[in-house]
Amino acid sequence: MLANEKKGITLIALVITIVILLILAGISIATLSGDNGLFTSAKEAKRKTINAQNEENTILSKYLEEIDKNLAEGEETEGDNLLINKVKVGDYIKYTPNTASTENINAMITELGTYSGSADNTTSTLIQETGLNWRVLEVKDRQVRLISEIPTTSKITLRGYNGYNNAVYLLDKTCKTLYNSSLASNVQNLKIEDIQDHMMSTDYSTINSNYGKPFTPTKKYYPSILAEEAGQLGNGTGGKLGLSEQTSPINQTETNTADPLTLKNTYWEKKMKYGDFNNEKYYELFTNNRINFSTYWLSSRCVDGNSTTAYFDVSFVSSGHVYSMNMYISRDDFDGRNFGFRPVITLNSNVQIDTANSGNGSTAKDGYAIK
Repeated sequence: MLANEKKGITLIALVITIVILLILAGISIATLSGDNGLFTSAKEAKRKTINAQNEENTILSKYLEEIDKNLAEGEETEGDNLLINKVKVGDYIKYTPNTASTENINAMITELGTYSGSADNTTSTLIQETGLNWRVLEVKDRQVRLISEIPTTSKITLRGYNGYNNAVYLLDKTCKTLYNSSLASNVQNLKIEDIQDHMMSTDYSTINSNYGKPFTPTKKYYPSILAEEAGQLGNGTGGKLGLSEQTSPINQTETNTADPLTLKNTYWEKKMKYGDFNNEKYYELFTNNRINFSTYWLSSRCVDGNSTTAYFDVSFVSSGHVYSMNMYISRDDFDGRNFGFRPVITLNSNVQIDTANSGNGSTAKDGYAIK
């Protein structure tokens, strides 16, 4: 009897438990799947998130398109106004160098006094000339190079073995001292290579049959920098310096001799003509068509001579003719001169035309204004 009663109670408890579980399951299903159920809410939240992301992406795309458009317009405008995209050889440019300070000019004169071989370089012979006009020499390596329209009235005296030793350094540094600016990446004097690079013929042995040939003079004195020049003193390619290169000044105070004195001829001279150049405009730039053009130095050395004597020279241009001037002679003799110079300005590649104030480059008055 008691066993049957216990079984009845257990069955009733099981039924009640099942009923409760069914009620709870119904509530859970309703909570999850009803109109306001968790599943519905989760789906709605997902839908809203996707829509918000799509809207953000749309707005971001519009912003990016606008930024790209503005950048492209800016690049196009800048490219249109870049000086390198507009100019040609011979065009006039309104270039204004920084004002050279008295301190810097005096320091340059001191160096000239120490290294030029002459005491004739003074404040009366070296000034910054504010009236120079500037023309396009060439566009090279995406940079515009300018040259003064005429040689300077300021003159530099070079003489003796130190005149030869330091011509390149002194001429280049003088130009940089007097005619530098924030728009320039380099300032130097005109070099023989600036002329040669635009000549039709580069075979200088047709001008001087001894060009490039070795010779050994019996007179054996030589300037100190020769030991650093490529091809001189029998050093083959061991020398570091080309004809128009110099890294630091040399203050030679005594003579040098070599036995043998083995040299290489690097000298040529020529009266320039229109047909010598790949662009006739260069004849005008280098010689002013041989009209009222004063003599000017090139910051380039050269060596000439014969079986007896060697001549250590600095190149110059006079009356449309490329010459060289003896500085030192291997019999321990010297000479020298004072000439003007031709500053060459290499402008920064990002220099632009100042369109609000610019001309068309055809004359000095209508030169391209730059910034």
